[in-house]
Amino acid sequence: MPPQDLGRKSLLLLGSTWGGTVLGMLVSLLIARLLGPTALGGIGWSLGAAGLCMAALLPGFAQAHLKRLAEGQDAGRCLGTMAVIQLALTGLLLAAVGTGWALGGAAGAPELGLVFLFVLASQVSGNFADIFLKVFIAREWVVGYAALTLGARVTRLLATLAVLVWAPSVTAVAATFPLEGVLSCAAAATLLARQHGVRATRPTRDSLRGYWTYARPFMVTTPLALVQDSVDRFLVGHWAGLAAAGHYHVARALWEALSSVIAALATFIFTRLSALFATRSAAGDAEARRFFWGALDKLLFLVIPLAFVLWAGAEAVVTLLYGAQFHPAVAALRILVLAAVAAAVVNPYTHAVYALDEGARFVPVNLLRVVVYLASLAVLIPEAPLAAWLPWHQAGLWTGEAGAAGGRLLLVLFPAWVYFRWTRDLAGIPLYPRVWIYLAGFALLLGVHLGLGRLLHGLVGGAVDPLFSWPAPAAVALGAYLLLLLCAHGGTRDNLAYALSLLSPRRFREFIVTGLRRT
Repeated sequence: MPPQDLGRKSLLLLGSTWGGTVLGMLVSLLIARLLGPTALGGIGWSLGAAGLCMAALLPGFAQAHLKRLAEGQDAGRCLGTMAVIQLALTGLLLAAVGTGWALGGAAGAPELGLVFLFVLASQVSGNFADIFLKVFIAREWVVGYAALTLGARVTRLLATLAVLVWAPSVTAVAATFPLEGVLSCAAAATLLARQHGVRATRPTRDSLRGYWTYARPFMVTTPLALVQDSVDRFLVGHWAGLAAAGHYHVARALWEALSSVIAALATFIFTRLSALFATRSAAGDAEARRFFWGALDKLLFLVIPLAFVLWAGAEAVVTLLYGAQFHPAVAALRILVLAAVAAAVVNPYTHAVYALDEGARFVPVNLLRVVVYLASLAVLIPEAPLAAWLPWHQAGLWTGEAGAAGGRLLLVLFPAWVYFRWTRDLAGIPLYPRVWIYLAGFALLLGVHLGLGRLLHGLVGGAVDPLFSWPAPAAVALGAYLLLLLCAHGGTRDNLAYALSLLSPRRFREFIVTGLRRT
């Protein structure tokens, strides 16, 4: 398959992800503007609590589903196998939640409890939709995937708008959330059956055993990952209040828009490497290494300037979108941007380990990571923690939402060096040498921007609104960064030409039209 096909598919997947993220941010913005920080904090808290419950669904099976599909196994058998597994796990989860709800007194359930149930239902429906959507990803039918996901997200947005216009309440808004997963599931199943002849078939013992064999290490690692992904939202609301949870929800929403750049290409890194590593050989490993380094280089080429622009314009973005009352989210967002840059380096290596069927290596590491992460949140989030003597607490920094963001940065970095050693030993893929050029470039971007910003402030004082004074220093910093890349990275001109070719309207239109015909 030509390399540009992967580039355009990654770009379209990124576009659909960003489109979905933007629509999700629009929902958050409307809730924030019409219902206030406390209502948004309730949504954020419910997302965190529901995420903790979803960890019980042992979603390592979803990774196994994508892995087996990427290896070329029968898609109908894979659908049937995953559907049976998902039904069994969801039944157990709903029974547990229903029991807890009954014991807690369903008749007197508060509004926040109903919001939680609706958010949980949306995540369950999304899991079932993902059974069918993963076929589109594994087969790289990205145009159909984008149409399905964006169509369902737009429909949910329209339903949310209708609720906010005619019956504005946080409970009614949350009730629209499951609609997206239900529509995605129905549309994806219909399209697979009618256009591609892919229908779920009865699973076999071998297919169930194959999923179990791959997913077994994820029984520990993925629930821990989901806990790590959700516990910060929960603890910010618990220790710092719902208003702080609302600020953190805004910061995470903007950070997730940036993180989706990483997720789009990382998905195809996993599927391509899974195919290359299905039958091991020296030539195949060499091809995998060339592909991996080429993909990582292009990922960093894209992520670093995007991350810097979001970091530099964080105050303007948050204030203009959500209002001055959400200004405390700026510090958290900037810390999360640093975490996204670190993840752009680290996450592709973890995907390579998973593609090598070595997920069991993460079990002891993730057990240690969750302990370190929870300890860091206990130190960083509360305004009066056990470690109140630490200098950032005495200065009022890195507490509440900013403290949660600092804990997430630590989570990405610890222990990243282990993953680089694993890929080097297993497949001859060490840390990419040009990573240091990109990281030095990011440091240069921040240094130039901060220096010029202070100089501008000293020259004109308060005459320039800080919301609109950042673009000029940012443009100069980006120019210095590009000059550094041109001098230190011989492939920069090729990356620029590659990016321009991907953005060619004519070629991209042909790609979309071809994909729609296949769909």
